[in-house]
Amino acid sequence: MLDEHDSNDKLIEMNVSLKARKKNPDLPKKWQVRAVTYQIDGKDKTVFTSLPRDKFSANDIANLYHERWEIEQRYRNIKSSMQHNVITLRSKTVELVYQELWGLMLGYNLVRREANLAAVPHKRALNEISFKYACQFIGSQLKVMANALSRQYTPKRLAALRRDLTVFFKEKRPRPSRPRVVKVNKSRYPVNRKAAPLKWTALPTQ
Repeated sequence: MLDEHDSNDKLIEMNVSLKARKKNPDLPKKWQVRAVTYQIDGKDKTVFTSLPRDKFSANDIANLYHERWEIEQRYRNIKSSMQHNVITLRSKTVELVYQELWGLMLGYNLVRREANLAAVPHKRALNEISFKYACQFIGSQLKVMANALSRQYTPKRLAALRRDLTVFFKEKRPRPSRPRVVKVNKSRYPVNRKAAPLKWTALPTQ
């Protein structure tokens, strides 16, 4: 340990792995990193960061870490709920790829905006509404509004949409702890990746 601002905010020195130094011989033998420890559900959790202490306090780091997970969940919502876990986009040209991505982001922001307008009157957080079901419900309701012959009832329909979105509030359940682990390598011997493929001969049919 090189420096200790307090018991939860330390500057430590760690060894650079031999594998990394083999790939880049210019790397130093050691590197410095800031270790921030905070409590979540009564358990200590430590994260490493390169953010400077004079601009980001230990409490800021803890909050930013959880905000990062929120951002990753947003990407998951787009891929799973809006794209139905499709790996690739449908567009074949660069211009259409940009257009499709813009469409996804506009649709995502639309769902989030309507869900937020539904959550605020109940003093609930935006992420307490299920994005999956809200996306399906808003999509179907907007199609109905688009096909309506008269537009004068659109404000009332939007108000009803936001009122009905409250049925998608998620129940608060304790999240199970899933600490990061490394899978067991069952191979006891080195693998020869340059080995020639096995040859086989088809048996004669009778």
